[in-house]
Amino acid sequence: MRKNIVAGNWKMNNSFPETKKLLSELNELAKNYSAETQIIISPAFPFLHLAKEIVPKNILVAAQDCSANESGAFTGEVSVAMLKSIGVDVVIIGHSERRQYHNETETLLKNKISLTIKHGLIPIYCVGETLEQRKAQNHFSVIENQIKNALFDFSANELEKLVIAYEPVWAIGTGETASPEQAQEIHQFIRKLLTEKF
Repeated sequence: MRKNIVAGNWKMNNSFPETKKLLSELNELAKNYSAETQIIISPAFPFLHLAKEIVPKNILVAAQDCSANESGAFTGEVSVAMLKSIGVDVVIIGHSERRQYHNETETLLKNKISLTIKHGLIPIYCVGETLEQRKAQNHFSVIENQIKNALFDFSANELEKLVIAYEPVWAIGTGETASPEQAQEIHQFIRKLLTEKF
């Protein structure tokens, strides 16, 4: 049975005091969380260590990104090994904003997924189509390329803990909303691709 996941990406928001306050509130609320739902929070990089100290173990802490490199002279980057060393559980990979503003390709994202798996963290791989792609009826081919190009070189065992998050990019800030039926249609399409491959 699939487990429900509620994941909050805090993006580039909240100062240190604001983050600490929010984490403390989450700590109190966590006492009432159902074991059937996995809660994941993703504060900004500077506050990941604080999050691991404050929130209980039933809340997983996610980094919003990671480097595609193991280590080296990559100023401003954060490696998966660094994230693991402070107890981070999950890494968000391929978020639409990373794809859009940092031109991240599936080849790059595949490297990030590989490192995340290698270090025993859970990758959340984001896929989704833009408004133009949806209107042009290209959403299935876009999703298929995002899945095949990033995931199909892995084995089924390697992808056991991977989470795929469908992110309808066309519904972000456009006034449009994705219906449950539209989301389910994509979910079924992704499951079909993975079933046929693995």
